[in-house]
Amino acid sequence: MNTDEYIRQEYISLRDEIREAKSRIFWLMIIAMFLVASAGYLAAEHSSAFANAAIPFLLLGLMLSFVSEQNNIARAGRYVRETIEPRVENMVGWEHWLESKPALREVDHYFVLGFSVLFLIFFAITTSLTLQQLDKKAHEAYVVAAAIAYTLGALCTAFVLWRHWRCSTALDAPSAAAMTS
Repeated sequence: MNTDEYIRQEYISLRDEIREAKSRIFWLMIIAMFLVASAGYLAAEHSSAFANAAIPFLLLGLMLSFVSEQNNIARAGRYVRETIEPRVENMVGWEHWLESKPALREVDHYFVLGFSVLFLIFFAITTSLTLQQLDKKAHEAYVVAAAIAYTLGALCTAFVLWRHWRCSTALDAPSAAAMTS
């Protein structure tokens, strides 16, 4: 396989990876809505502390999955922009064109910001409701343990979101290919 064919195949596979990640995000959102609604229903019908206690952790897992998929898309797009597109002469590729239009990228950033804020609000509500229910039905040690677990999970997720936001909004340093042309 020659270099041009390798680059072509790499480009095709990365575009497929981006497409698949977008599809996974769509299905993740559909499944997340179903799981959270089902868990909320089960928690209301069967008022055990476990059913309520699981909802905030479910939200943390879903949020981390969402961020992971967003990062997959960003990494693949950045690789296409920095490694593959500069090798194609006399042509502006999709990723370079997209980066030249900052307003188009703002939509992506606002989507992630909006989803993150919505997630954090929902996480705060479900966590407080769970801690209130545990306080009524469980031993104080369970309340303290759950509060610590939720706090650690929230801090971990906040750190991931912060890193994701910084990486997705940071201005890139000029690539080696751009510096040599």
